[in-house]
Amino acid sequence: MSLGSPPAPVQGDPRIPKGMPGRDPDTITWQEHCLAWEDYARRYGRGQSAERIAERGGFGYRELVDHLGHAPTSWEPCR
Repeated sequence: MSLGSPPAPVQGDPRIPKGMPGRDPDTITWQEHCLAWEDYARRYGRGQSAERIAERGGFGYRELVDHLGHAPTSWEPCR
């Protein structure tokens, strides 16, 4: 994807307390999504592309933290 790529979706997690990042659906930059996907692919293989994961609703917030090694830096709440 190019620099002008749309943001990637992040699935909300109702187990996260209200008002905290990741509780509601969000988006992150495509670049950060791809960084998470690189770790995902290293662990689980390339059976699902970064594009396919986004088509299916994106990573969950906790998955992103796990794959990135930190909270996503570009998340934006969906409006």
